[in-house]
Amino acid sequence: MPEQKPIPVATPPQTQTAAIIVLAGVVAIIIGALYLAQATVTATTGTEIDNLAATRDTLQQMNDDALARIAIAKNLDLLRGRAQALGFQPVDTNHQEYIYIAGYSPVRATPTPQITPTLVVVYDETFNGWAKKQWDTLVQQFEAWAGHATPTPAP
Repeated sequence: MPEQKPIPVATPPQTQTAAIIVLAGVVAIIIGALYLAQATVTATTGTEIDNLAATRDTLQQMNDDALARIAIAKNLDLLRGRAQALGFQPVDTNHQEYIYIAGYSPVRATPTPQITPTLVVVYDETFNGWAKKQWDTLVQQFEAWAGHATPTPAP
């Protein structure tokens, strides 16, 4: 029978070294995955912020345009021109008419209400004073219960 050679077996230091290398690789993969996830969240948030800023700028521009249109529409010369185009004319005192309405008072001012000052209760009791009053009441009630004194009504 031919002689069998022993199968080489990994020695414990080689096994420990391989385990450390595999563990370091797993840790590196986990750290890389966490970094990638954080980078993705950061990039997505940045994109959302950019989109919101663009929307804000668009809305601000629309507001400014609306304010400009309002200012143009309030221009007195433009209003007079539009009124004349519709057939209106400036009024003079010869063509002015007044209508009298019975019971109407153009002065509609109401008197200012009088504010009456109310008394404010000043709270000046301290905790020590309150605790002493409670203790005295308890002592009086105990003495009344024991028959040593007459009870006094609590405030």
